[in-house]
Amino acid sequence: MEEKQQPDKYIEELIAKLALLEAENVQLKQTQQRIAEVNNNYLMLHYLTNNIQDCQTTQELWEAYLHNLSGCGFNYDYVAVILPDDNDNFTIKLTLADGKLLQAAFELEAGYILQAVTCKAAVSSADNLQVAAPVVKKAGIVRAVILAEKTSGIFFEDLQLLDVYIRQTAAIIENIILTESLRQFQELLGRQLDQFVMLHYVTKAIHDAGNYYDVLTNYLTTLCSPLGFGFQEGILYILAENKPQKATLKGDRLMLDELDLFESGLIERIIKAKHYQISPDHSHLLMPLKSFGNITAVIEINHDKGIMPEQVQMLEIFAMQTSSAIDNTRLKLHLEYLSFHDQLTKLYNRAYFETEIQRIESENLYPAGIIVCDLDGLKMVNDTWGHDAGDEFIAAAARLIRTATPDNAVAARIGGDEFGIIITGSAAETIDKAGQNLKKLLSKYNAGGPDIPVGMSIGWAASETPVAVIEIFKQADAQMYRDKSLNAAASRRHILKMNKRRLGTGAEKLR
Repeated sequence: MEEKQQPDKYIEELIAKLALLEAENVQLKQTQQRIAEVNNNYLMLHYLTNNIQDCQTTQELWEAYLHNLSGCGFNYDYVAVILPDDNDNFTIKLTLADGKLLQAAFELEAGYILQAVTCKAAVSSADNLQVAAPVVKKAGIVRAVILAEKTSGIFFEDLQLLDVYIRQTAAIIENIILTESLRQFQELLGRQLDQFVMLHYVTKAIHDAGNYYDVLTNYLTTLCSPLGFGFQEGILYILAENKPQKATLKGDRLMLDELDLFESGLIERIIKAKHYQISPDHSHLLMPLKSFGNITAVIEINHDKGIMPEQVQMLEIFAMQTSSAIDNTRLKLHLEYLSFHDQLTKLYNRAYFETEIQRIESENLYPAGIIVCDLDGLKMVNDTWGHDAGDEFIAAAARLIRTATPDNAVAARIGGDEFGIIITGSAAETIDKAGQNLKKLLSKYNAGGPDIPVGMSIGWAASETPVAVIEIFKQADAQMYRDKSLNAAASRRHILKMNKRRLGTGAEKLR
């Protein structure tokens, strides 16, 4: 009996050992399966990590990142990246649609997302269907927040795998962002260097311009040319002593106009502000130009897109470098005006008149003609009523002469009571018409009963062929004296009328 029990016991022991081995084999298979899963996950993470290393821009980075999370082993139903704005508020949401990155506004409201940002760790929603996982830099700053959803639920293994992936890729993300920022900074430096070179040449061209109008033309061309700033429209408001001017370009032609009320208001506003002003959409800019601490002009820029901060900065440098050029050439123009104009009548003076006579001969500007005018009774007016009345007498005569002077002709005061008009080109045909027109204007003016009747003798002469211009002047002067002898009686009557009128006015004042 005992011999029979021994084999049964031995069999039972073998069966127990076999069951134990089978259990160990199941456990080993499960362990192998888990190891395989871990290996697969790590292989997947290695592949996905390498997948984003080749990205050159942040757009490529987030496109690849969102693609990896929505497929390739993670298989989330919805993924998004939340980024901080310039104020470090998480307001920018990136999603992927048909392989394209989309950007939208985002409001940080959900509690689990706020908790993830605060704790700097992955946090699931209460129903375990959503997760927020922050991407944290070495300095402990949250660079981005990954949002993911899975309708089947997010388990511990999912969070663990996502956490490993984010940790592995955080440095890569940072490197790509920094590399792109560096590249953008280098591009900006390159553009600024190009602009500084441009500013050097255009500033030199403006300073080397021969006259005031060339300076304004070069200035406006720089503002609007693609080789300059490339703005859509540039306007210069020049604050001259007498009245402001508006300078614009029409094609290649410089236009100078008076300011309207709206433009005057703009100028007053910028003078009061003493600093540039830019519209909310950054498409309209007003900037003052200062010379020796005074605002001498204002730039107005209108653009078809937003004016960038670096453009404003370069424009400020340009304005600072060139404001003196406008002021200096305007002063030079004013001095030239004074040197060639008579202050009382605003006509040209004798120096300019003689320069034009020389130019006729040197440049062969024939036919040429000259009208000579001499005032009658100026000495009597000065002696009787004083030099103020004499100045009124001269100014009234100058206005008549200016009105009668044809376009492109030169009218000048060549003596105390003498005037000359030079006409070139078609002078042979128009000199007589111009002289007769002046006589008609004179008669009409005196017939109107002015306070100061104008007595004036007029003569003219012309030559179609080259001759010494002084000979033309002598002929015109001789005709003027013949006219004076004929008009002596009329001139005396004008002076008597003036005396009578002024005596009457004086009596009225006494009464």
